[in-house]
Amino acid sequence: MLPAALKEHAFKPGERPIGRAKGTPNKITLSVREAVERAFDKLGGASYLEHVGRTDPRTFCALLSKLLPTKLANADGSPLLAALTELTDAQLEARTARALADASRAGLMAQSGPVIEVQAEPVIPPSDPF
Repeated sequence: MLPAALKEHAFKPGERPIGRAKGTPNKITLSVREAVERAFDKLGGASYLEHVGRTDPRTFCALLSKLLPTKLANADGSPLLAALTELTDAQLEARTARALADASRAGLMAQSGPVIEVQAEPVIPPSDPF
């Protein structure tokens, strides 16, 4: 416990009297990011990525995986997986169709290209041995 004389000089909750503002990258992170951007531009930018995607799909997919979010959540912050597992097949199909339509309207979908069709099989949980 701090003496009363020191308490008045202690940091208050939420107070950041020194250091970087929240969300500001440090100098090393910023310089590395800038160096990567310069190298990317010198290698050809998007056309270089297309080349890597065609000639080395494993490396390209590894790069893509770094750009995807690691945790998905609903708007209210609840875990997405929990919410999805509670949906019926019809509800899940309706949400997927709505998301694809929204993405298409926003111009996020390719107009043509390969389509992968899959047949989902029901998952049957193992019976309880106890």
